[in-house]
Amino acid sequence: MAGLRTFDAFPKTEEQHVKTSSKGGLSSILTYLFLLFIAWSEFGSFFGGYIDQQYVVDNQIKETVTINLDLYVHMPCKYIQVNARDITGDRKLVSEHINMEGMPFFIPLDTKVNELNNIVSPDIDEILGEAIPAQFREPIDTSALTGQENLGACHVFGSIPVNKVKGELHITAQGWGYRSSKTTPKEEMNFAHVINELSFGDFYPYIDNPLDNTAKFSDEKIKSYYYFTAVVPTLYQKMGAVVDTNQYSLSEAEYGPQSKGSAVPGIFVRYQFEPMKIIISDMRIGFFQFIIRLVAILSFIVYTASWLFRFADKTLVLALGPKWSLRYSKDQTPSYGLLDEQ
Repeated sequence: MAGLRTFDAFPKTEEQHVKTSSKGGLSSILTYLFLLFIAWSEFGSFFGGYIDQQYVVDNQIKETVTINLDLYVHMPCKYIQVNARDITGDRKLVSEHINMEGMPFFIPLDTKVNELNNIVSPDIDEILGEAIPAQFREPIDTSALTGQENLGACHVFGSIPVNKVKGELHITAQGWGYRSSKTTPKEEMNFAHVINELSFGDFYPYIDNPLDNTAKFSDEKIKSYYYFTAVVPTLYQKMGAVVDTNQYSLSEAEYGPQSKGSAVPGIFVRYQFEPMKIIISDMRIGFFQFIIRLVAILSFIVYTASWLFRFADKTLVLALGPKWSLRYSKDQTPSYGLLDEQ
């Protein structure tokens, strides 16, 4: 066995000159355990990936975008008209393209009344789990129902294609704000409302938006409600799955009959599309890049731990004496290995 030691390419200190220490062995064990923990964490990060967010100029050229609207208005449908117009001068009578059906007015549970939702950007897994496309149902024919003429509210819902430019969506009473063959009596006007859905782009009903499940209710029936939105295109990408949607910021204002100015009663949604686009991606580094990174991290930890151990040992020896050394034990008897002759 002694002959095998002559083939050692890296000669080491003779065993009779080496002093062992249980404290040094304990520090080595703790260092190895810490290295295993770091390696386990890095493997978890490698397989789990990381979230990369980029802000780029929106390079998609779209002429139109869809506004998904679902709300209850505390007025009969026969008095309601919906219009959309934009800065190009284009005006569309949306009432002819969306669905309206009579209903009794009510405020659903879990609806925030006279307050807005907190704007929270959902994470990518939540979006991918809730991005289930859908379409609005057909309206229910209530003409055959007894007493349907007494239904005091209107369910307005549907997808509205508009030009992808700054514009406004107006929900007003007939004869107010726009010319009409008939004028809605003041006593029939009430713009208290519940917004179940207001989103832009493809219709994903399970994705929450700032105005979803909110309501406005007031003792003053003739009021103007303004919502100002700034729409930001957002693209989510993970492992081949892509969800192209939009999120928006929000502010609001209300004007009653005693407010200054001559605001037309109604519900008004003003929208503008930002030129920037957010790309949120689930990324993973390459395997060889991961190995190089892991080796570099573990090597740095070992190097740092060795110098910290030497510094602590030197400090204890200078402050308290050699007997407090971490590197040597009181028993100076040499230990033997498998290749040593005893």
